[in-house]
Amino acid sequence: MKGFASISEIHQKQKIAILRVLRDYGRPIGSANIAREIEASGFYLSDRTIRLYLQDMERDGLVAHARRGRHGGRTITELGIGEIKDALVMERVGFTAAKVDTLAWKISFDLASKSGLVVLNVSLIHEFCLKAAINEMIPVFKAGLSMGEYLYIGHPGEEIGEFQIPSGYAAIGTVCSVTLNGVLLSARIPTDSRFGGVLEVQDGHPIRFTDVIYYDGTSLDPLEIFIKGGLTSVREAVRTGHGRIGVSFREVPTAAMGDVEKLLRRMDQVGLGGILMMGRPSQPLLDFPVHEGRTGILVKGGLNPLAAVEEAGMPTTNFALCTLFEFQQLIHYSETAGRVAAIER
Repeated sequence: MKGFASISEIHQKQKIAILRVLRDYGRPIGSANIAREIEASGFYLSDRTIRLYLQDMERDGLVAHARRGRHGGRTITELGIGEIKDALVMERVGFTAAKVDTLAWKISFDLASKSGLVVLNVSLIHEFCLKAAINEMIPVFKAGLSMGEYLYIGHPGEEIGEFQIPSGYAAIGTVCSVTLNGVLLSARIPTDSRFGGVLEVQDGHPIRFTDVIYYDGTSLDPLEIFIKGGLTSVREAVRTGHGRIGVSFREVPTAAMGDVEKLLRRMDQVGLGGILMMGRPSQPLLDFPVHEGRTGILVKGGLNPLAAVEEAGMPTTNFALCTLFEFQQLIHYSETAGRVAAIER
């Protein structure tokens, strides 16, 4: 029945709980002690059940038997440690979707005062590449392929929200598209973030998705993956109108579309516009189905300017959905030359 874990899922969770005890204990441990330790994880297993688990895991090479005097115990192997790491990845699937919702709730940006917290992506680049990187980013902003027109440039040792810039690196903060979710939520309009994708454009018009990753099925931000995978061609899209850019697919209640459109116009006016395309109520958008009573929208990826930097051969380290940051501390992309010069001095 849906909603209940299968027997195999329960067994897997119990096995991982035992492996974690073996990893954390640091020395051979017997079944009786394991039974006491895993109670903290909510599992109440008999010594016999744990012994059976240990026998199976020893056969699979996940644990090893170690004898100490008259008493024996088990220790975890490298293979067992790898099993725990794989399980942690599975537990984190859907982490990105949860983080999107959490950050959207915390956004405090106010359209009227043009102040408050927005969500920033933070990207690191070697200091000596900063000027060249900015030169690659500005055309992306000018072409309207970014999430808004603002960014932040930080120097080594400085903090951007809760993120500290390491020595030898400059940081570039770009507005994350989740900011849109927060603005809509403040107007009591819920947004369903479905997936991030690579969108092919021709003559500047959306044609089709070439790659997508659903937010509830990943532990990483999709656009980070697409950029490092070399799947974008933002520079080509800027120069010729043909290329592949990062976008995210959202759904909003059709009943609220009048209010949604008003808010989107106001976001454009303050330099936070990011909508690339809007669908029709309950109709597929670029062949992707939309739930009944909802309307699909495509939002430009906040990391598109950094995709252009990466495509130009300058390595970047990108942290999407990185931190909350005060909007009034951001600068317009046309003002970046002065900020770069100040950092170089």
